[in-house]
Amino acid sequence: MVDVVGLIIDLVVAGIIGGIFVWLAAKALKAPKATYWHGILTVISAIIVTDIIRYLLGSGIIAAIIEIIVILVLIKHFFGVGWLKAIVIAILAWIILIIVIFVLSLLGIFALKAMFPELPTLI
Repeated sequence: MVDVVGLIIDLVVAGIIGGIFVWLAAKALKAPKATYWHGILTVISAIIVTDIIRYLLGSGIIAAIIEIIVILVLIKHFFGVGWLKAIVIAILAWIILIIVIFVLSLLGIFALKAMFPELPTLI
């Protein structure tokens, strides 16, 4: 049985966290409707629609292409941009995410080294 409450909590948390990266990318490119709320709505809508596509079509290459197009359409809709800017927003959001993960990883490594000075130095 599906845990509806858990599903809703997952969607909200994913929207809040993922929305930050999409919003920052849209803000950096000066999208007309670049608000954090639009970032949250974009991420939650993308999760719901891509899950439906994956349920109906499976996880093949055609489903992946359709999912990418749908995500770009959602970015276009919520941020009021064209195709090219939607593509750049999607790519920039991923780049920002990778940078944040890298920085948090470094902070974690330094925190571990501070907590356990006997650990071998990695950096």
